[in-house]
Amino acid sequence: MSERDADFFPASEGPPVPDASRSTAEFRAFANRGGETEPPWQMKAPRRNVMLLAVAVVVVALVLALIAIAVVNS
Repeated sequence: MSERDADFFPASEGPPVPDASRSTAEFRAFANRGGETEPPWQMKAPRRNVMLLAVAVVVVALVLALIAIAVVNS
């Protein structure tokens, strides 16, 4: 059988069907794994540091916006 004929399936056979039970088993193994004692969304950084970072990002964005406006208007 040539490489060109490899993608051809007779009407009675059809393309191969993937094994759905394998995906389900892999998902269940992932969902049931242990080792994580705390939820991954629990914040580990102090809120003060997070707020300072947020303020710094906003300030940098404003400065860049002002520079862009100045360049466009000149």
